[in-house]
Amino acid sequence: MPEFLFLLFLTGLLCVLLFLRKREKPDRPAAKRRRSAIASRKRLAIIDGSNLLYWKDSALSLDPVREAIQLLKAAGYTPCVIFDANAGYLVENRYLDGPGFARRLGLSRRYAHVVPKGRPADPFILGLARDSRGIVISRDRFRDWAEDYPAETGPDRVVRGGYRSGRLQLNLNRVPKI
Repeated sequence: MPEFLFLLFLTGLLCVLLFLRKREKPDRPAAKRRRSAIASRKRLAIIDGSNLLYWKDSALSLDPVREAIQLLKAAGYTPCVIFDANAGYLVENRYLDGPGFARRLGLSRRYAHVVPKGRPADPFILGLARDSRGIVISRDRFRDWAEDYPAETGPDRVVRGGYRSGRLQLNLNRVPKI
């Protein structure tokens, strides 16, 4: 009889532990897991948001950033935008943080960032490109940062672009496929 009670106790304890584990980490549907795995394989494209603001007719606009996001998504990249601290003042005459830009650009909060006041965005952009092995979308040649970020400032990592016949073009053909 004591063995039976001990087995019953162990079975009950196992059920409680399994129940608690299930509550802590809910199982995700298989389709969602597959989508997450596919998304994680996409290469990151870091957009120099403050640079792209002036791409369309040299006039200040978020449109080039929005269009670049769409082109990059269509090309299989995960876009991430980084702005200088003053970008919100340029766009809306007030400070905008990363989530504020994310809402205006239709991005997840984790893919829109504003650098701290008084700090240049370039090292953040190039550092993220280094850490993620991503590409950079900008007309900036990053000459001041070439020594610190030699691989990230090369022509195979910095994608230039502009408007031709009213449409945004990105020179993605110069980027090697990974």
